Amino acid sequence: MNSKNLMKGFVLVIYLLMTTNLIAQDEQSSVQNQEMQTFDTYHEVGYDQSLRPQFHFSSLKGWLNDPNGMVWYDGEYHLYFQHNPKDTKWGNMTWGHAVSTDMVHWEQLPHAILPYGGGTIFSGTAVVDQNNSLKKQIADSKTMVAYFTFAKNKFYQAAAYSTDKGRTFTLINDGGAVVPNQGFDMGERDPKVFWHEKSKKWVMVLWVLHGKEEGTQEEKLGKVRFFTSDNMVDWEVASDFNREWVFECMDFVELPVDGDINNKKWVLYDASFDYEIGDFDGKTFTTDKKVHKGDAGANFYAAQSFNNSPDDRTVMIGWMNQGDNSIFQKENMPFNLCMSFPTSMELRSTTDGIRLYRWPIKEIESLYVKSHKFKNLTVKKASNKLSGIKAELIDMSIEFEAESSLKLTIRGLEVTYDSENEMFVFGNRKLAAPAINRKVKLRVLVDRASIELFANEGAAVSTNYAVPEANNNRISISGAANLKIKSLVVNELKSSW
Repeated sequence: MNSKNLMKGFVLVIYLLMTTNLIAQDEQSSVQNQEMQTFDTYHEVGYDQSLRPQFHFSSLKGWLNDPNGMVWYDGEYHLYFQHNPKDTKWGNMTWGHAVSTDMVHWEQLPHAILPYGGGTIFSGTAVVDQNNSLKKQIADSKTMVAYFTFAKNKFYQAAAYSTDKGRTFTLINDGGAVVPNQGFDMGERDPKVFWHEKSKKWVMVLWVLHGKEEGTQEEKLGKVRFFTSDNMVDWEVASDFNREWVFECMDFVELPVDGDINNKKWVLYDASFDYEIGDFDGKTFTTDKKVHKGDAGANFYAAQSFNNSPDDRTVMIGWMNQGDNSIFQKENMPFNLCMSFPTSMELRSTTDGIRLYRWPIKEIESLYVKSHKFKNLTVKKASNKLSGIKAELIDMSIEFEAESSLKLTIRGLEVTYDSENEMFVFGNRKLAAPAINRKVKLRVLVDRASIELFANEGAAVSTNYAVPEANNNRISISGAANLKIKSLVVNELKSSW
């Protein structure tokens, strides 16, 4: 081949390489897929279906899973969430969006971040860029920055910013990686990002490895990687946290112990709500390696807390998960699955050490339409009092002496206290409730498709899907004749919609 043909061949190779690169760039286009912006059809659906949760958030239409990007800014709580805008089954992962002024009454808005470049938008967090670290602030309105997993081939962590209070987002780096895949797992995912005041750094917590069920002790360890950043775009590895229990959707919060702001601890938890308590210096999380469980129910997963809280509370919301052929799909609902009711998170000292407590947020009281309060009752008298109450949506509490067993039947749903084993039982789920000063407390929230139990002021919690009997709005109680009930409160609720 002569030199001229060699040159032509060389030029052709260069052209092909450039064309391939351009095609690759186009496939990774920063243009979000507007076919997934289906929200203009959602007005066709209301909140009046037979199984529609009345005080738990659900999307008007379509599939819902993990809460994402939970953040407060300028009077609004933002709840983004994993969403399929085209079906009631998992797929087409997009960030749905809702806002609220009180975490109880939600307004769903157009989908916030849409798939692009042949991939989809998995879970992550959102923050308010108070310091203008990203240099995108316009006038006095702070920039909101969302971090999410771009799910395609080897997953990586991407980001987008909003200058219109979280309504729309512009992809950073044209949707490319701000944190590339770390090489541990094809599915590294679900970045948690927050501002660490003491170190004056942004911190990212990322699940990167699932431990093996069998193998050496080292092979059984999963991995969470901590990163830090000054500018929200360039991230440096700070440390690794290796434990068997860690798996996806990590959240990381700092909480005072017993309300003492001078004595704070950090809590790291994963999607299944295993958690550890310890100390964090801005780079490394150190614990006693004791693992605890945050929810004993069948349907609580991938919980997340609000960033930038406007008060001294830390509030979490979890996804009420369920497998294929859910109760909503069986009844052909236009939506599928819902969130748990928001709960505050507190650390309290116990005889077993520091533990996490959860409690329904006080804003639920805005839904109370009628309250029934009784004190110092026998079971028989309590049964008589309850016979006159009919309620569909319920927030009830009871405190009683734990010397014998007791059964509550709420719209056909049975909750039993087993005094011998010191636990509440709902179906096949058990909720630890040891007597404190010979007494036990229980709070129960009942919606159209769920029941949530809070034992001993939130020391143990159980979140479950359950469908009450359709034409049964009654509450009853049974137990030993001499069992004493210190207090009984039944609050009838109205719909948050």
